[in-house]
Amino acid sequence: MPEESARAYLRDLPDAELHLLDGGHWLLETNLDEVVPLARTFLDRL
Repeated sequence: MPEESARAYLRDLPDAELHLLDGGHWLLETNLDEVVPLARTFLDRL
């Protein structure tokens, strides 16, 4: 989603985390090393 749209979520969900990555639609193909730790941290909190 565009950064502006993502930041709009933060206004409604101030406790949410926002991570802006330069990866596009194929984020896991282009930024796997950056995404995996973020996803693991999120899942560990559940």
